[in-house]
Amino acid sequence: MEALTNVHCTVRHRMTKNEFLARHGSPKYVTPRMDSEVQRWIRDAQVIRRLDFDMAQAAARTLFRRGTTHA
Repeated sequence: MEALTNVHCTVRHRMTKNEFLARHGSPKYVTPRMDSEVQRWIRDAQVIRRLDFDMAQAAARTLFRRGTTHA
């Protein structure tokens, strides 16, 4: 992140990181809070669910047993 910050400040703001900090101050760091609604959204928004994975694994095992896979 350090190099990215210096590059960003130089390219976008035409000043070094130290000059930028002197002019605007240091960034404020915020710790995100994980409430139950956010956790539920993360769980529900997952692309691959456990059932999807299990079904794909079962299909692959069936194909392998039948000898229809190509190496």
